[in-house]
This record gives sequence, structure tokens and C-alpha cells, in this order.
Amino acid sequence: MYNLTDDQKKQAKWLVENVKAGNLDENFQIWWVKTLEKSYPEAGFTDYKGTKDELDNVDLTQGSLKALSANNLLLYQVTSLSPYEAWDCTLTGNIYVAVDSGFNSPDSSFIDYLTPPLTNPSGFDEELARRCFPILTTGGSNPDSWDTAVRNAGVVLEERLHIIGSITDPTKIGRDLVNAVFGRNGTLASKFSVDPEREGYRELYCGIVGAFRNPSAHRFIDHSPEEGGALLVFINLLLKKLEDLR
Repeated sequence: MYNLTDDQKKQAKWLVENVKAGNLDENFQIWWVKTLEKSYPEAGFTDYKGTKDELDNVDLTQGSLKALSANNLLLYQVTSLSPYEAWDCTLTGNIYVAVDSGFNSPDSSFIDYLTPPLTNPSGFDEELARRCFPILTTGGSNPDSWDTAVRNAGVVLEERLHIIGSITDPTKIGRDLVNAVFGRNGTLASKFSVDPEREGYRELYCGIVGAFRNPSAHRFIDHSPEEGGALLVFINLLLKKLEDLR
């Protein structure tokens, strides 16, 4: 939401209306006279084409412009020429959206939940972080680093399947391992009260093993940082789901 008072919203609306009416350019300048107590726009706008009455209808202050700037509605740059200050201002596209919507900005908090946990790894699987993150500190944009990190993540997932699935045979790998854990007679089959859910887990883990774990085990795959990061986040989720089945 916009962090603005009613007066600041009124001033933003005034700026937009006057730009649309042709009284004010999107890039405009205000001259302020500085006193010991405050600065005020005695010299006013440069090139304002409206009437003095229209200008008197808005009590534009430096604080208001700073508030609009803090909300990404306006940009400004200050030039001091004592006892004056010239503020070169530019309206952003956001101010039109804000005014047209009545300052009802959409709730964008969901963005925080879409942000990969890699940016805040405190809740990351401990072993996954230990096996993968040090590799990435050598260069986050290096595809070789992501290749190794994703390969290690696949090994962590496979070992966790052995541990939580109580599969002691080390030769059980890949799809055979997943089937031994999540198959109809698998070691974790009793954890599911609904068979289609168990089958969903089997297909999900078989899919990640077949599509990503096995290829990474047999050849170099230079993942982009975006793809590599997404894979680590996904494998982290799979590890969490496994831990929930302990």
C-alpha cells in the first residue's frame, strides 16, 4: 500500500491532473526560498501554464515531494543557489497508476513467498546447504558451480530416500529406489491413507530422479543460475516432504 497522507495524495492528484491538462510538464522545476524556519515555493513553478488560483489550490511542500519520491511516484534532484533551492522533478509512471486507482495498490506481499529460499537460506535443509552452498560461493554466475551443486543435491536426495525409506541396499538407486520406497508395497506405503496420494509421491520422485538426478550423474550439465537455483529450491521441498514422512 502507499504510505501517504490524504494531503499528499491530494497533491499527487493535482500534479497528474495538471500534467494531463497541459498546465505542467512531467519534468518540472520548483524554486524554493529558504528561511531559518522552512523552505517554501515563493518563486513557484517554472513554466506553469495554469492560473494563480489553480496553483493556490495545492499546498505543495518539500516534505510532500519527498513522500511521493519515497513511494516511487516522483523523482527529484536538488540544486542549491542560496537563498534559493531548485528542485528538478520528474513524475514516474507509478503516479498515474496510483491516482487512477484511487491509491488502492494491490497487495504485493505474495512476492516474498515467491522469492527462492536461496536468498534466505536459514530454513534450508542443513545437509543440502552444507553440500551445495560452499560450491556456489566460488561464483554464483558460473555454470560449472551450479552443475556441481545440482549434482550434490541429487545425491543428498537419494541418500535421504535410503535413510527415511529404510532401504539398506546401496545398489538400490534411481527409479528402483523410489519404487522401493513409494511403490504399492514400498517401505513408506503405510504412511498414506489414500493410494493415489502415494502414487503421486512415487511419480513425483521418479520424475525428479529421471529428469535431473540421473542426467547430472552421467554428464556435465551447465545450469543457468536461474535454473540451478530453482532445482535446489525444489529438491529442498522434496527433502522436507520426506522428513514429514519419518
